[in-house]
Amino acid sequence: MIGIAVSAPLEREDAVVREAARHGHRVAIRAATADDLLERLAARPADAEPAIDLVLVVADEAHASRALVEGCDARGLRLLALADDPGERSRAQALGIDAVAWADGFAAIEASVRPSPAEPATPAARGRVVVVWGPHGAPGRTTASIALAAELALLGQRVALVDADTTSAAVAPALGLLDESPGFAAAARLARAGSLTVDELDRIAQPVATSGGTVRVLTGIGRASRWPELGRERVAEVLERCRDWADVTVVDVAASLERDEEISSDLFAPRRHAATLAALEAADEVVVVAGGDAVGIARLVRALPELRELAPQARPRVIVNRVRAGAIGVAPERAVEETLRRLAQVTPEACWPFDGRAADAALLEGRPLADVAGRSRLRRRVQELALRLVPQEAATSRAALRAAERPRRRLLPALR
Repeated sequence: MIGIAVSAPLEREDAVVREAARHGHRVAIRAATADDLLERLAARPADAEPAIDLVLVVADEAHASRALVEGCDARGLRLLALADDPGERSRAQALGIDAVAWADGFAAIEASVRPSPAEPATPAARGRVVVVWGPHGAPGRTTASIALAAELALLGQRVALVDADTTSAAVAPALGLLDESPGFAAAARLARAGSLTVDELDRIAQPVATSGGTVRVLTGIGRASRWPELGRERVAEVLERCRDWADVTVVDVAASLERDEEISSDLFAPRRHAATLAALEAADEVVVVAGGDAVGIARLVRALPELRELAPQARPRVIVNRVRAGAIGVAPERAVEETLRRLAQVTPEACWPFDGRAADAALLEGRPLADVAGRSRLRRRVQELALRLVPQEAATSRAALRAAERPRRRLLPALR
């Protein structure tokens, strides 16, 4: 039995109630408007029977609203729109609500909640999770995450970019996106309710067009005080579902690796850095971004042992960013490599040059490096890393690789 909450014109509402009963389901809430429905959902006890499995609304101004969408996201409720004319379909699309036509019958509504089992088939290869982490000091984790996601898209991968930073989420402002959208926190709420699907991820993600294709972005929490929404189990479940959604999921996380069980008397209380720890535990690859100066190197050396303990399944790919002679001395790349081999027994994957002009251009335009500074040395180094992360057989074709290696040009309209 499906528990349903409905908001629709009276005639349509009565038809929904009749059809639901005929199919063995029950309408638990009937509301005249979207605001009324939202109030009834908020007032309904969590243990009330039947549990609400589906919120069904007609996609018009009276019965479907942005506030209702956000309210359903917050409660992890599946929201479906009845849309029978172009205006209703357009409104459902604008609100990001999946829609069915009443003319298709109640079976179409049931299928949205309980999809029919797929025919047996060879399981598709699941996607990988690449976590971009770095020690304290703003070494460039977010810039690296965005640039890497764009390069992976250029290689023909279906790419998701997740902002799981619970202290200073920056992917949304760096890409000029509205961080009021549900994003990663909404995915975590849906995961807790057991209703996170690939379709829901498509709905709550923000598509970002790049020169290589679309990157689907789950924006981070707008205020650091919202960190309890990103619990360890929720984050792990979202990233597990992302493996079915994208070929590669790039996750930007915070710096701190502290586990605060020792300072909490409640073993089941939320943990401040749970999102970072859960992402690292789920990672197939960890890209470690460190600052290219004495302080950044020292922080990296101290943090690497703890990182290896948290993510033993993933070999860290150490990237030293903003490497320059002014901060390290003569032959800075060689100096960095020798220092890390001597102090941390690790050879860096690459040393990325200090290129403030390219990084500033990307931030100013809210776009990845590949789109605004295709000829820069920094972009080339990010591209090299992306090629190492994608197995040769996974690249779409040699043409895709050649396209990725070509610098992108800006095309100006011809003047006649």
